[in-house]
Amino acid sequence: MEVSHRARLAPFQPETVWTLEAGALVETRGKVERRFPLSGLTRYSLAVDRTGGRRRSLLLTFGRRRLSIASQSYLGPGQFEDRLTSFSTLARAIAAVGADLAPRARFGLARFEARAALTWVMGLTAFGAAAMLLFSLTAGMASVGVDMAARMSFVLILMFAVLPWLNRGTPFDPHAPPSDLLP
Repeated sequence: MEVSHRARLAPFQPETVWTLEAGALVETRGKVERRFPLSGLTRYSLAVDRTGGRRRSLLLTFGRRRLSIASQSYLGPGQFEDRLTSFSTLARAIAAVGADLAPRARFGLARFEARAALTWVMGLTAFGAAAMLLFSLTAGMASVGVDMAARMSFVLILMFAVLPWLNRGTPFDPHAPPSDLLP
């Protein structure tokens, strides 16, 4: 059984067709055809519009090759046709087959992760405190450097206190029954 989804992505391009065939995802745009074997899938990321719209997109990574599949089709300036039913069928099929053929692939939802962002900010703050202390010591202004590094370290301690309350996000199980993400 072949599962397919069609969408027109831009005004001057022909309609793009994504078809799941025997362990490979085939993208056809006009006369150009690209094949992506699902055994080479490294990342499956589903982006969901949470602002009340019905836009979804699927971002797939096959090593260095990337593929994006949209749920809506372009009709005209500012007009889009919703093709969510065929998109959700294809997304579920790719997730199920991809999880079996590429067990090391990472499956998840594309979203802003506050925990990762806070970790980066904490690292940069720690680096800044160490650099402030080092540069003030070499400039002969140890008291100013210790004072500024202590203040930055206090902010760093407050950030560490917030970190356990930030959620890690719910894991995405490709074999789970359909949820509200894919109607």
